[in-house]
Amino acid sequence: MKDQHISAKGSKRDDILDVAERAILEKGVSATTIEELITEVGISKNGFFYHFQDKNQMIEAILDRNQTVDKEWFAGLFAQAGAAGADPLVQFLAFLDLLAEEMANLPDGHPGCLTTACCYQDRLLNAEVKEAAAGVLYQWRDIILDRLKGVAERHPPAPGVNLVELAEMLPALIDGAIIYARVVSDQTTIPRQVRLYKALIENTFGDHSSSQMA
Repeated sequence: MKDQHISAKGSKRDDILDVAERAILEKGVSATTIEELITEVGISKNGFFYHFQDKNQMIEAILDRNQTVDKEWFAGLFAQAGAAGADPLVQFLAFLDLLAEEMANLPDGHPGCLTTACCYQDRLLNAEVKEAAAGVLYQWRDIILDRLKGVAERHPPAPGVNLVELAEMLPALIDGAIIYARVVSDQTTIPRQVRLYKALIENTFGDHSSSQMA
């Protein structure tokens, strides 16, 4: 979900992935052709097929790469959030503030979400790509869930709260906000939704949030 156009240059394979991801986010899977990719990258069709069997395998590679980037991105944000204090709730709230800032400060707004682009045209994609797309969202959920479990150990949540569902909510909220922001041309939607999620977390874990943040 993070802006992924940060790969180290020097590899034609990475060049293909960068160009392809940008094209898919701009106009979708079906409108992105191998011919346009090889023209922009400056390779032959044989050069493309040296790296990928077909478009599906290329998209799967983009999604796999995005998982790695997202994991490193989250690790960096949580490391920064650790400076807010030792309490896991305080750290998680600080992480959400940092996440909102990241979403607000991306150049020209968030470029989109490849998993969202893929789900709209899933009939064009094979099972491996669908599994890779799901893996991106599951990774977000699992990282958030791990942190929420730590929060819940110290600050029991409100009765009836399901931590898995609460963890699923963040990637679902951000993907929805990306779509909404693009349709209404309001990029402030994404950070505003993250901050609403922060307010929900504060309420979910009771009065502990206000006492810890005082």
